[in-house]
Amino acid sequence: MGLSLLEVLAVVVILGILATLFFIGADRLPARSEAPRCMANMRSLQVSLASYTQDKGHWPQMPVDKFGNNEDAYEDWWIAELKPYGATEATWMCPTIKRLVTNKSEKGRPKVHYTPTMFDKHPSTPYRWSTQPWLIEIGNMHGQGALICYPDGSIKPMDEVVGPN
Repeated sequence: MGLSLLEVLAVVVILGILATLFFIGADRLPARSEAPRCMANMRSLQVSLASYTQDKGHWPQMPVDKFGNNEDAYEDWWIAELKPYGATEATWMCPTIKRLVTNKSEKGRPKVHYTPTMFDKHPSTPYRWSTQPWLIEIGNMHGQGALICYPDGSIKPMDEVVGPN
Protein backbone atom coordinates (compact mmCIF):
# COMPACT_ATOMS: atom_id res chain seq x y z
CA MET A 1 0.00 0.00 0.00
CA GLY A 2 1.90 2.97 -1.27
CA LEU A 3 0.92 6.61 -1.27
CA SER A 4 -0.31 8.16 -4.48
CA LEU A 5 1.31 11.26 -5.92
CA LEU A 6 -1.80 13.27 -5.04
CA GLU A 7 -1.59 12.25 -1.35
CA VAL A 8 2.10 13.16 -1.16
CA LEU A 9 1.42 16.56 -2.75
CA ALA A 10 -1.43 17.21 -0.31
CA VAL A 11 0.86 16.46 2.66
CA VAL A 12 3.60 18.72 1.26
CA VAL A 13 1.13 21.57 0.71
CA ILE A 14 -0.30 21.23 4.23
CA LEU A 15 3.20 21.20 5.75
CA GLY A 16 4.11 24.26 3.68
CA ILE A 17 1.07 26.15 4.93
CA LEU A 18 1.79 25.19 8.55
CA ALA A 19 5.45 26.22 8.20
CA THR A 20 4.43 29.58 6.73
CA LEU A 21 2.00 30.23 9.58
CA PHE A 22 4.65 29.27 12.12
CA PHE A 23 7.30 31.60 10.67
CA ILE A 24 4.85 34.50 10.41
CA GLY A 25 3.93 34.13 14.08
CA ALA A 26 7.44 33.33 15.28
CA ASP A 27 8.77 36.84 14.64
CA ARG A 28 6.10 38.31 16.97
CA LEU A 29 6.75 35.82 19.75
CA PRO A 30 9.80 37.49 21.37
CA ALA A 31 8.07 40.88 21.64
CA ARG A 32 5.00 39.28 23.24
CA SER A 33 7.09 37.35 25.73
CA GLU A 34 9.13 40.46 26.59
CA ALA A 35 6.11 42.69 27.22
CA PRO A 36 5.51 41.39 30.78
CA ARG A 37 9.16 42.11 31.70
CA CYS A 38 8.83 45.60 30.23
CA MET A 39 5.72 46.21 32.31
CA ALA A 40 7.49 44.90 35.43
CA ASN A 41 10.32 47.37 34.77
CA MET A 42 7.84 50.23 34.49
CA ARG A 43 6.16 49.21 37.77
CA SER A 44 9.56 49.07 39.47
CA LEU A 45 10.34 52.56 38.20
CA GLN A 46 6.93 53.76 39.40
CA VAL A 47 7.68 52.39 42.89
CA SER A 48 11.13 54.04 42.81
CA LEU A 49 9.61 57.37 41.74
CA ALA A 50 6.95 57.14 44.47
CA SER A 51 9.62 56.31 47.08
CA TYR A 52 11.80 59.20 45.90
CA THR A 53 8.83 61.59 46.04
CA GLN A 54 7.88 60.44 49.53
CA ASP A 55 11.49 60.60 50.78
CA LYS A 56 12.45 63.96 49.25
CA GLY A 57 9.02 65.59 49.35
CA HIS A 58 8.97 66.33 45.61
CA TRP A 59 9.37 64.79 42.16
CA PRO A 60 12.98 64.42 40.91
CA GLN A 61 14.07 67.83 39.59
CA MET A 62 16.48 67.40 36.72
CA PRO A 63 19.04 70.21 36.44
CA VAL A 64 18.54 72.41 33.37
CA ASP A 65 22.02 71.59 32.03
CA LYS A 66 20.96 67.93 31.57
CA PHE A 67 18.45 68.92 28.88
CA GLY A 68 19.51 69.44 25.30
CA ASN A 69 21.76 67.50 22.99
CA ASN A 70 23.59 65.38 25.55
CA GLU A 71 21.48 62.22 25.80
CA ASP A 72 24.09 60.51 27.97
CA ALA A 73 23.84 63.21 30.66
CA TYR A 74 20.03 62.97 30.64
CA GLU A 75 20.00 59.18 30.90
CA ASP A 76 22.83 58.97 33.43
CA TRP A 77 21.10 61.52 35.66
CA TRP A 78 17.85 59.55 35.80
CA ILE A 79 19.66 56.26 36.40
CA ALA A 80 21.75 57.75 39.22
CA GLU A 81 18.83 59.63 40.80
CA LEU A 82 16.64 56.53 41.22
CA LYS A 83 19.37 53.97 41.92
CA PRO A 84 19.12 54.47 45.72
CA TYR A 85 15.42 53.61 45.40
CA GLY A 86 15.99 50.25 43.72
CA ALA A 87 15.96 51.20 40.04
CA THR A 88 19.08 49.75 38.42
CA GLU A 89 20.28 50.53 34.92
CA ALA A 90 18.61 47.29 33.74
CA THR A 91 15.28 48.50 35.15
CA TRP A 92 15.37 51.38 32.67
CA MET A 93 15.61 48.97 29.71
CA CYS A 94 12.72 47.37 27.86
CA PRO A 95 13.89 43.90 26.73
CA THR A 96 12.40 44.41 23.26
CA ILE A 97 14.10 47.78 22.73
CA LYS A 98 17.33 46.31 24.05
CA ARG A 99 17.11 43.39 21.62
CA LEU A 100 16.04 45.40 18.57
CA VAL A 101 17.81 48.74 19.05
CA THR A 102 20.31 49.06 21.90
CA ASN A 103 22.35 45.94 21.17
CA LYS A 104 22.70 46.99 17.53
CA SER A 105 23.40 50.69 18.06
CA GLU A 106 26.64 52.52 18.39
CA LYS A 107 27.57 52.95 22.07
CA GLY A 108 24.58 50.85 23.19
CA ARG A 109 22.14 53.76 23.01
CA PRO A 110 19.57 54.48 24.26
CA LYS A 111 20.12 53.48 27.90
CA VAL A 112 16.79 54.81 29.18
CA HIS A 113 13.78 53.31 27.38
CA TYR A 114 11.12 55.05 29.47
CA THR A 115 10.61 58.82 29.54
CA PRO A 116 9.58 60.21 32.93
CA THR A 117 7.11 63.08 33.02
CA MET A 118 8.50 66.36 34.29
CA PHE A 119 6.66 67.81 37.28
CA ASP A 120 7.30 70.88 39.42
CA LYS A 121 8.63 70.70 42.97
CA HIS A 122 5.22 70.80 44.68
CA PRO A 123 4.78 67.53 46.64
CA SER A 124 1.27 66.72 45.41
CA THR A 125 1.72 67.55 41.72
CA PRO A 126 2.59 64.00 40.54
CA TYR A 127 -0.56 62.70 42.26
CA ARG A 128 -2.90 65.55 41.31
CA TRP A 129 -4.25 63.92 38.14
CA SER A 130 -4.76 60.16 38.09
CA THR A 131 -4.59 60.11 34.28
CA GLN A 132 -1.30 62.01 34.06
CA PRO A 133 1.35 59.43 33.09
CA TRP A 134 4.52 59.10 35.11
CA LEU A 135 6.41 57.13 32.47
CA ILE A 136 5.99 56.52 28.74
CA GLU A 137 7.86 53.88 26.77
CA ILE A 138 9.91 55.41 23.94
CA GLY A 139 8.32 53.37 21.16
CA ASN A 140 5.59 50.99 20.10
CA MET A 141 7.52 47.83 20.86
CA HIS A 142 4.71 45.49 21.88
CA GLY A 143 2.21 46.13 19.10
CA GLN A 144 -0.43 48.22 20.87
CA GLY A 145 1.27 51.59 21.13
CA ALA A 146 3.83 52.79 23.65
CA LEU A 147 3.19 51.61 27.20
CA ILE A 148 2.12 54.27 29.70
CA CYS A 149 2.56 53.98 33.49
CA TYR A 150 0.24 55.91 35.82
CA PRO A 151 0.62 57.09 39.45
CA ASP A 152 -1.21 54.02 40.78
CA GLY A 153 1.19 51.66 38.98
CA SER A 154 -1.29 50.66 36.30
CA ILE A 155 0.08 50.31 32.79
CA LYS A 156 -1.88 50.69 29.58
CA PRO A 157 -0.85 50.65 25.93
CA MET A 158 -1.31 53.92 24.03
CA ASP A 159 -3.90 52.34 21.70
CA GLU A 160 -6.12 51.61 24.72
CA VAL A 161 -5.82 55.18 25.96
CA VAL A 162 -6.30 57.15 22.72
CA GLY A 163 -7.59 54.46 20.35
CA PRO A 164 -5.79 52.73 17.49
CA ASN A 165 -4.28 54.82 14.70
